[in-house]
Amino acid sequence: MAILTFLHKRRFYEARLPHLVFIDGLYAGTMRGDTMQMQLPTGRYKVRVQFGGRIPLGRSGRSIDLSVSSTCNDVEVKKAATLCFHDRERLWNLLFDLDLVVWVVSLFVPLTRIYKIVSDVFFAVWLVRLVVIRKRYYKMTVCETAGQPI
Repeated sequence: MAILTFLHKRRFYEARLPHLVFIDGLYAGTMRGDTMQMQLPTGRYKVRVQFGGRIPLGRSGRSIDLSVSSTCNDVEVKKAATLCFHDRERLWNLLFDLDLVVWVVSLFVPLTRIYKIVSDVFFAVWLVRLVVIRKRYYKMTVCETAGQPI
């Protein structure tokens, strides 16, 4: 058996969110922290890491997929491997967080109308970009390791 380690490289200010892990299209587990290890037979796998899921729309049975994910199609696990992933959108998220802080300040201190227009346009562009790249949201790299448990 080989060991596949998942490592979420997040910044100190980013929330620790649960990620779903799929191997060859099948649910393999939920990554609740920054690391997760699994024992697998030696071989090549298609691995997907996902955050979020489907949101139901009333009783009609319809839903909206609000998940962000990335898939690595060729993960070779010989003895031990580590799959590291991190957010591609670090700069966008930092700008969005700064805009959110300024928005909270604007609740107490009146700001110009220009700020409101710029903030709304920025939010719209950020949201459209997130929808466009949601299936390749994470940057994933695979490297062989010595097989030592973390």
